[in-house]
Amino acid sequence: MYRGTTPTLYLELETEIDLSDVTELFVTIKSPRVEINKSLSDVQIDNELKVITVSFTQEETLKLFKGIADVQVRFKLSNGLAYATTIESIEIERILKDGVI
Repeated sequence: MYRGTTPTLYLELETEIDLSDVTELFVTIKSPRVEINKSLSDVQIDNELKVITVSFTQEETLKLFKGIADVQVRFKLSNGLAYATTIESIEIERILKDGVI
C-alpha cells in the first residue's frame, strides 16, 4: 500500500460463519504510531465469497508511515458472538510527493 493513494483491500475470511448476520464490524490498520478503523458502514461484505472489501482515502493513507502495518477484522453477530481474524501484515510504501493530490 502506498501512502497518499486510495487503495482497496479485499480481506478473505476462512470461515463458515454467515456474514450476513454481522451487526458490528471493524477493520483496523495499525502501525507503531497510527491506527485507522473502518466500521461496518465503510465496508462491503460478500457472504458467498467470504470477502470484506474496504477502501481508504488519501488522507487516511497519508497518516501511515513507511514500514509494516498490521491489519485485523473484528466482528459481532446478532447472537452476540464476537470474532477476530488473525493479524496480517502489509507493507506501507513511501511516496516522493507528499500530500493530497
